[in-house]
Amino acid sequence: MRSKWSDEEAAGFVARHGGGWGEALALRTYSSRLLGGESDLVLHGGGNSSVKLVWTNVLGEQVPAIFVKASGADMATIEPAGHCGLDLEYLRRLRALPALDDETMVDQLRTRLLRADSPTPSIEALVHAFLPGTYVDHTHADAVLALTNRVGGEEAVRRALGEEVIVLPYVTPGFKLALAAADALDAQPGARAMVWAHHGIVTWGDTAREAYETMIELVSRAEEAVAKGRTGPGAPPAAARPLVAVQSEAQAG
Repeated sequence: MRSKWSDEEAAGFVARHGGGWGEALALRTYSSRLLGGESDLVLHGGGNSSVKLVWTNVLGEQVPAIFVKASGADMATIEPAGHCGLDLEYLRRLRALPALDDETMVDQLRTRLLRADSPTPSIEALVHAFLPGTYVDHTHADAVLALTNRVGGEEAVRRALGEEVIVLPYVTPGFKLALAAADALDAQPGARAMVWAHHGIVTWGDTAREAYETMIELVSRAEEAVAKGRTGPGAPPAAARPLVAVQSEAQAG
């Protein structure tokens, strides 16, 4: 897998959308489309992406905000409005809770939208809020799933991607996963990315290009590991799409 980032195309998105939505969200839209256009990374409605920025409200106050992909939105064709703006400071305060069921979590997300007409944010919105990266990307990369969906999968990922990538056992998408991901990064703050067993991979960066190209680099390493058979006997072929991966996509859109 190779990077398809183009400074010229990125500038075009900024010129087209920056006036109404700001440069950060314009670039978020561009890199989300790059990821969504790769079928080995994202199926329709799967994966998600976000950007943290400063939002100016009707009082002229500047407040921290996060724009997260709407549930079920297609990253391949997403528009700026396909990322829902939310009150970032409030969402981060939810990390202090010991538990939060899905119904309450969705209610909390909807009551903290910056626009009343926004669609419902991804169920993984709190993961994006709890992680510190300005840009956060999550995909269900086939090659990463081919590494994790086998006996010894966590060790296979570490061998292929290196110690700078956190590997989490499977956690149900939602509040539990958000807490687990945030705690894991607190314990390893120098990590470049995170793999969720049977679910996918998350990368982040200060810029849209950094988060995107880290994704491409790490998925390429996973593809190479699968192709060379370094994961040991019994590993599924690179083209396999284990059932659990499809289930995860349906849960996490």
